[in-house]
Amino acid sequence: MSKRNFSRHRGPRSYQNIQQLVRAHFGLSQPDVARLLHLTRAAVAMDERGERDMPTAAWLRFHHLTQALPTPDGPAPVPVAAPGCLSEDAQARLRLRLQGIQVEEYPLREKLARCQTRLAQARLRLQALPALHLAFPDERGQRWLANFEAEAHEILEIDAGQPALLELRLRVLAFEAAEITRLLAAAPPIPS
Repeated sequence: MSKRNFSRHRGPRSYQNIQQLVRAHFGLSQPDVARLLHLTRAAVAMDERGERDMPTAAWLRFHHLTQALPTPDGPAPVPVAAPGCLSEDAQARLRLRLQGIQVEEYPLREKLARCQTRLAQARLRLQALPALHLAFPDERGQRWLANFEAEAHEILEIDAGQPALLELRLRVLAFEAAEITRLLAAAPPIPS
């Protein structure tokens, strides 16, 4: 099994280290973390790879972000189908449409997962703000947190209805696939 590179857009995964988990949960890039911790991006990257440790002062600041991490949630289940007389041509078109549905579903699921991750990260940012304001009282930290908060509000405003629309489209495709499967199962077998 090949290991995928880290992306803050994919959300948290079990194999990530604590720095990557924090970045994934809050949707932060390495430069974002570097600015907050008063480090270079390279220093953050080397710490994530285990090549070099962060200075203690930076780790103490970073610790406040780790304290704001929530516990992960699980995925939802998917529905199934049941049982016509169809011509060979109609059956072939239905099978082709079934393949088309599978092709349509993948990008929608990926887009939904990214959108849900962004929204969850934005909510987590807002939940963590009170503790972070206390942890970063200096002017630079407060400016960074103001930007951190503004980005979260912007994401919540722009992406709020997107998951419902994507889930609806996926349910429509799942229903269509179930009906096609039912029609194909009820059709007599095509002689060879």
